[in-house]
Amino acid sequence: MDGGKVSTVLNTSTGGGYTYTADGVTAVARTPTGQFRIFRSVDGMDISPLGQLWRPRYYYGGYAIHGSDSIPPYPVSHGCVRLSYPAIDWI
Repeated sequence: MDGGKVSTVLNTSTGGGYTYTADGVTAVARTPTGQFRIFRSVDGMDISPLGQLWRPRYYYGGYAIHGSDSIPPYPVSHGCVRLSYPAIDWI
């Protein structure tokens, strides 16, 4: 947003709504909504229990905005916000 107007739109894929289990914990793949602040950034690859995250920007617990090579035009992630590599590099 810039001055209350949309200035940039990026292709994303968010939480797919399916049930999954990781490290013995079962959860539903949902992306949290609301207003958040980035509390940690990694300038490179970060390995999480759910996979590889390129240049993640963590904003809520373990949720992140991160780069991926798979950005389908529908929700499919475990809950993170997936962006293309060029998009996260731009951010």
